[in-house]
Amino acid sequence: MALPLIPWDSRPRAVWNAIVLVAIMGFAFIITYGEVFRGFRLDNLYYFLNLVFLVDLLINFRTTIKKGHIRIEDPAAIRSSYLRSWFSVDFVAAFPFELIPVLVFGSIPADHAHFPLFLSLQALTLVKLLKAVRLLHDLFEVLGFTPAVRRLITFGFWFAIAVHFMALGWIVVGAAEAFRPHRDQYLRALYWVTTTIATIGYGDYTPNHDKNSQILYAIIVQVFGVGMYTYLIANVASLVQNLDVARAAYQRRLDEVNAFLRTQGIPQSLQERVRDYYSYLWAERRTVEQGSLVDELPKSLALDILLFLNRDLLAKVELFQGADELFIRESVQLLRPRVFLPDEYLIRQGEIGDCMYFITGGEVEISVDGGRIAVLGSGSPVGETALVENERRNASVRCLSYSTGYQLSRSDFDSLRIKYPEFDARVRKIVERRKASPG
Repeated sequence: MALPLIPWDSRPRAVWNAIVLVAIMGFAFIITYGEVFRGFRLDNLYYFLNLVFLVDLLINFRTTIKKGHIRIEDPAAIRSSYLRSWFSVDFVAAFPFELIPVLVFGSIPADHAHFPLFLSLQALTLVKLLKAVRLLHDLFEVLGFTPAVRRLITFGFWFAIAVHFMALGWIVVGAAEAFRPHRDQYLRALYWVTTTIATIGYGDYTPNHDKNSQILYAIIVQVFGVGMYTYLIANVASLVQNLDVARAAYQRRLDEVNAFLRTQGIPQSLQERVRDYYSYLWAERRTVEQGSLVDELPKSLALDILLFLNRDLLAKVELFQGADELFIRESVQLLRPRVFLPDEYLIRQGEIGDCMYFITGGEVEISVDGGRIAVLGSGSPVGETALVENERRNASVRCLSYSTGYQLSRSDFDSLRIKYPEFDARVRKIVERRKASPG
């Protein structure tokens, strides 16, 4: 029985990608550290990381693939695509090179320091670093990180590896204190690289003035450090500012609104009401845009998004509960989201009815001739009576607080009643119930 396919964008796959990324970084550190100090050993950590790479290779044969906007979900096509792309990299990373000494020498020594060929072959597993870019990309796609966060994480990943390699390079050129234990040499090499890259070198660790190799290496690290410093200065402000794209857009929009209000000489009290409105939009929706991207999407995709966005309405409003699926799919396309301010009149008594509303948040007051007769909350339709009976509004509807809802025009309302008799029956039932019990 074939194992089920794993969606490339599933949460379990994202967790596994994160584990593989950590394993890649750990393996890169272990292999290079062991080669520099000629003290590479086969231990439980080494075998565990090799096992991670082997399991990853097997999982990739059952993971769906996304190339651009194309999704590959056929098992045969997945295998073919994987074999032509990342299989060779994963195979080299997972291959048990420790078996080579067994085949050649008949045993596995505890210390491979005197096997330079083995160490060179084992270093081939570092090709797994090539796949880190792809793993990071897939991980970011699943988790939905903003571009700024993606750049920060990517920068941190490669910066850590670069600092490690440069610290080992400092040891290779003979600038480390060879009389110290390996761990102490590496720590001091890290210290030198960090202070040099940060351009704050204290001069306590310097290259040997009689060795050109050390001086040239120090120059290379210094140039790299200047580049990194310039990159951070040029980008850190924008990176931090754009960590939350929605908040940045909100702040820009608010600045534009404030500039308009000031230049037009709008009264201060009215300015405060405008700012309160945008503040409410941000608190409730994390956006300042009332428009929707669904207008740009294909109809079927836009409809699925609308059904999700209107899930609260469908769950709370009596008219939609248990309604026919065709009716729901058509009606959600006709609804227009609205935000209502405190003390705003949705409906005034005596005016001609041209729409109805569905309240999804907040409270509204129903009044007749200035006297309150009811307070309605989330899930209540209002304004349908005038449309059903084709008469003027018989009551006023005023918001008691910031409220949210949807507006349905009269033409769309009549169209739904004609197409779906059960909807018409539900509306009439609500109208009769309210007429019988106005309070």
